[in-house]
Amino acid sequence: MDEAELAGRTARLPEVFADRLPASDLRPLRSMAGGGEWDELLGLLIIALRETGASVTVSERDQLREVLAGWGLPTDQLDELAVSP
Repeated sequence: MDEAELAGRTARLPEVFADRLPASDLRPLRSMAGGGEWDELLGLLIIALRETGASVTVSERDQLREVLAGWGLPTDQLDELAVSP
């Protein structure tokens, strides 16, 4: 995956989880997506998902893992997410 595709996938993540996160968490995520602040966006998204107890599918978790790995970021924090089948 090239950097443009990785950036596009990362920028879309706030909308993937928009139905499970409060607006107060979505506003900064959307702002970071618009500004290309990928590490901050991913870190805040994972924290928000974990702290709200939002359930993610196995596929969504795998998508997060691919994006994190693509940016060279650690993926171990994904183990703390609530994953539904």
